[in-house]
Amino acid sequence: MDEVKERKKSKLLFVVTEDWYFVSHRLPLAVAARESGFDVAVATRVGKHAETIKSADIRLIPFELSRRAGNPLREFLSLILLYRRERPDIVHHVALKLVLYGALAVRLAAVPAQVNAVTGLGWLFIARSRPARWVRPAICWLLARLLSAPRCRVIVQNPDDEALLRQTGVTESNMRMVCGAGVDTAAFSFVPEPPGPVCVVLAARMLWDKGVGEFVEAARQLKQAGV
Repeated sequence: MDEVKERKKSKLLFVVTEDWYFVSHRLPLAVAARESGFDVAVATRVGKHAETIKSADIRLIPFELSRRAGNPLREFLSLILLYRRERPDIVHHVALKLVLYGALAVRLAAVPAQVNAVTGLGWLFIARSRPARWVRPAICWLLARLLSAPRCRVIVQNPDDEALLRQTGVTESNMRMVCGAGVDTAAFSFVPEPPGPVCVVLAARMLWDKGVGEFVEAARQLKQAGV
């Protein structure tokens, strides 16, 4: 009788800075990939959500990467070592810093394919400080070359980010726009609006560039209008 060999599963590696973010924004996608036949793992900082990830049958790889300041060279080298050790077929980077470091590390580690989720362009693209103005052109130059590579896909979540990346020179055919990470309607179902006065909520971190100033000004104008 001929020996039947099980086809090797393609390995998909998510790389996310925080485990709570992976659970809230990417876990359903990872589960769907696993159910489709991928060998799925996530490399992330392990906090309070390790059991949630493991219970979904997603392999968890502890990985430290600062969301803000850090040692760029050390973090970049750690990504290369991670990819050479795990040998994934596809790497899925989430957020701009990981996209930038990871897209370069993918080349040096000879990873066959990559997905880069740009969840926002962040402080670097809105700051008016002199350091930001100096660094921004170099970052745009790098993004254009790294994200235009073959077997690379770039996910953006709004038309502004898509337009800016196109202006930097990212190959248009590499980009896909997905309007947000989505909502689990089984957990958050529709309910009718409650009676009474309208309540407006700003669902954001209390950072000025998140629109706090505009929200306060809108509230002031509505109050003056008697709304």
